[in-house]
Amino acid sequence: MRPVYLAYIFLFSLLLSSCEKVIDIPLNSASPVIVIEGTITTFPGPYRVIISQTTNYYKPGNIIRLSGAFVYVRDNEGNYWNFFEKKRGIYENMSFLGRPGITYSLEVEYKGRRYTASSVMQQPVPIDSLQAQYFPGTRFADPGHFIIIYFTDPPGKGNYYRIRTFRSQKASTAIYVMDDQLTDGNQIKFLLYGAAYQPGDTAIVELQAIDKGVYEYMLTLSKVSATNPPNETATPANPVTNLSGGALGYFGALALSRDTLVIK
Repeated sequence: MRPVYLAYIFLFSLLLSSCEKVIDIPLNSASPVIVIEGTITTFPGPYRVIISQTTNYYKPGNIIRLSGAFVYVRDNEGNYWNFFEKKRGIYENMSFLGRPGITYSLEVEYKGRRYTASSVMQQPVPIDSLQAQYFPGTRFADPGHFIIIYFTDPPGKGNYYRIRTFRSQKASTAIYVMDDQLTDGNQIKFLLYGAAYQPGDTAIVELQAIDKGVYEYMLTLSKVSATNPPNETATPANPVTNLSGGALGYFGALALSRDTLVIK
């Protein structure tokens, strides 16, 4: 069974890499950099914008939350929402709901500098089903059940996805992203290979329909995270961002679908 398992992972890796574009990644700066991460979704809020400053994007211990920023979001229909600081560096609003087809624009003003980003909310894509498939362990991985997600890509190229997984509400750090260049209009079967689940675990899978800007950020984040592990001392590369003004991070309008599977 183990040679078959390794071959399966190898073939899956080839399929995943064939769907990705090559994106140049700029080198990181050694000076402190502001990091802005914010999302709006089709699920009820509160929506958050987290603002911090760090000298190393991949070392959470070096992150300092930034207080006193002015944060707001506009849409292309003339609506406007202030985000208020609830905790140091964490700004929230729960008075609206993200809507597909709307362009949302984030603006952050901090110490005389202005940072902006825009993201278009896509139509949610429902999850068709989830399946648990058991694989025996290898010397590189523990045995367990891996989740397979099935969903159907809408016709027309230009759809982008991110998948998040949770084990009993705790989010995985694995990053799964894809586009529909090779799967346009087809049902997609995707193995979530990052974490093995055991009997009794509850797996929650979230399918995010995202725009191209968020996709490119997540794709390059997954690449530089793999090549620059958090315990490395070398300065890592920066992921591509959709923020202007020199900030790292991203702002995304995310159309969500979720499903749950209890491992028997």
